[in-house]
Amino acid sequence: NRDRLMEEARRADEILDGIAAAVNNSDASDDSFISSSKNNDWLRAIPMAIKDLEDAQGFPTTKGCPIYGTYNDESTSWHFDNQTEDAPYVHRLRKAGAIIIGKTNTPELGAGCHSYNPIFGTTVNPMDVSKAAGGSSGGAGAALASYMFCALDGSDMMGSLRNPAGWNSLYSLRPTVEWMEEEPVVDDELVDNDADDHNVKMPWPMSTIGPMGRCPEDLALMLQTMIPAGRAELFDAASILDQSSEQLSQIVKGKKIGWLADWGGEYPMEAGVLQQCRESLDIFTKGNIDIKCVAPPLFSSKELWESWITIRSHLIFNSLHEQIGGDRCDILQTLKERGVKAEVIYECERGLKVTKEQIHDRLRTVQAWSTCAENEFGSKYDFLALPSSQTYPFDASLDWPKTIAGKKMDTYHRWMEVMVPVTVAGLPCVTIPAGIGSRGLPIGVQIFGPKGSDAKLLQLACWYSRYCKGDYL
Repeated sequence: NRDRLMEEARRADEILDGIAAAVNNSDASDDSFISSSKNNDWLRAIPMAIKDLEDAQGFPTTKGCPIYGTYNDESTSWHFDNQTEDAPYVHRLRKAGAIIIGKTNTPELGAGCHSYNPIFGTTVNPMDVSKAAGGSSGGAGAALASYMFCALDGSDMMGSLRNPAGWNSLYSLRPTVEWMEEEPVVDDELVDNDADDHNVKMPWPMSTIGPMGRCPEDLALMLQTMIPAGRAELFDAASILDQSSEQLSQIVKGKKIGWLADWGGEYPMEAGVLQQCRESLDIFTKGNIDIKCVAPPLFSSKELWESWITIRSHLIFNSLHEQIGGDRCDILQTLKERGVKAEVIYECERGLKVTKEQIHDRLRTVQAWSTCAENEFGSKYDFLALPSSQTYPFDASLDWPKTIAGKKMDTYHRWMEVMVPVTVAGLPCVTIPAGIGSRGLPIGVQIFGPKGSDAKLLQLACWYSRYCKGDYL
């Protein structure tokens, strides 16, 4: 029953620390659960927890950060006000019947791919509790891998759905970014906005919400529920759920996947990652899916990286300025006084200095890469693939790996550079588990396609999942 399931979840979370805040059993009645699910109630009475970067009514949104709460010295605990409204997609999950029982842990302000913060501590990996669970949707990844939940939400700016899925042997989908925006994205948004000398609009969103789960079928249902009502016609979960294994075989037969590996040696990889990912991709050949190595370099990784970190710092600084208010030059001092972690300070120091001209220059590189990727999809491949991380899960006591394969990581997020090509182009990307390596640790593969290919990516992942389960043997 529900009480037993929640108790089991609590016991698991005592070890994993994946849930940031949770209700007591007495905090909500069965009647309230039943009344919340009237239409499209496939999630009826199924417990869920929401990533702690998004609002859920009745729960605090801490973002793992001291600036949103107050510390009580007497009780040695933090206090955060509960939210009075749901984020729009959270409301849609509730409408589908979900019981929101808590929030899932994230890095402070979502900065980084290792889910630790001063409020709730460090989320660890269920497969080896001495290792990191990834991030920034690391709490969701650990909770799913430990069977606390069947499907959860996440968000992805720089791999935050992809990295934890790979590190917890899960599936995730970073949807076509325009699909998940509540308001329409204007095609010509890359214009000079004279009304604001600091905040440059992006041609498409650089971050998006999306689903994570233990099977692609759950991703399809979650996507159909999370997508805004005005775009519901863009995706039909039946295109995945209603296909027999034989029908899926016919759908994916003849598809071509371009394997980008380590981008021609430009992305350092921990020993074993490339081989393990390639071996998992070779499973697709059993379904007459062609795997081809892409001749390097497809595009300058240096240009992509420099463009991305400039845009990222610009977006993070302006988002925090909007939330905190006041003079732009005072934001850094406010954050330092409140003890915000060094990585966020780093982003804001950079973001404060970025000019509009620099952003427009970087966006030209982004659009050049987007065009390059479109050409690859249109002429050579149906999909492209990369590892879901450049390392296996590392020691949870670390903040981030300082070297990979002997190469120094010069920033806190350089070890996730492999995520940048998908992010900056706003492409849909499904992550599939690639098995367990020689040290007993998991990794995944991110497979991405042109915008709008979400259903095709999920069909591909669904074929892979069913093959691995023995449906085609």
